[in-house]
Amino acid sequence: MTVTLDRSAREGGAGAAQPASFEALFLEHWPRVYGVLVRLVGDRAEAEDLALETFWQLYQRPPEQRGSLGGWLYRVATNLGYNALRAAQRRQGYEDTAGREALIHSPAPQPPELAERAETRRRVRAVLNTLPARDAQLLLLRHSGFAYKEIAAALGVAPASVGTLLARAEAEFAARYQTLEPGEGIE
Repeated sequence: MTVTLDRSAREGGAGAAQPASFEALFLEHWPRVYGVLVRLVGDRAEAEDLALETFWQLYQRPPEQRGSLGGWLYRVATNLGYNALRAAQRRQGYEDTAGREALIHSPAPQPPELAERAETRRRVRAVLNTLPARDAQLLLLRHSGFAYKEIAAALGVAPASVGTLLARAEAEFAARYQTLEPGEGIE
């Protein structure tokens, strides 16, 4: 099978096979190229991406007419497949190393720490439930990382007043939190 080139491709320009002949080549060779890649990489979605990349390379720069087009396609496809497998293997190694490092450097919390965190969350929720709704929302939005402008828009207040409102809400929260005894709920 030969690839018909348009004038710009013969002169080394972009664009390669004429659309009609390229489409025929694509339809003829797609099932086998895709099948080879599925068996090689074991993932249909990745095999499809790699097969498309193979045909993209054919479209951009068809092989010289020295050998078989089918052979060229399968060589390009298998090279892309092996490169993908090597990249996946490297990525898996990096992820394994990062996971081990994370486990070593951040040990799991101990039961007393877990109980203390749960008690703190319970107390914070209890105090937030006693605050006016706007103050509780203000504190939650700021703690969630929202900027003053975003908080102002969400609460319908002037952006310049967010700092003052936030300071008052924080002071009220701190006062109520300190008066709350561990294990005690606010009604």
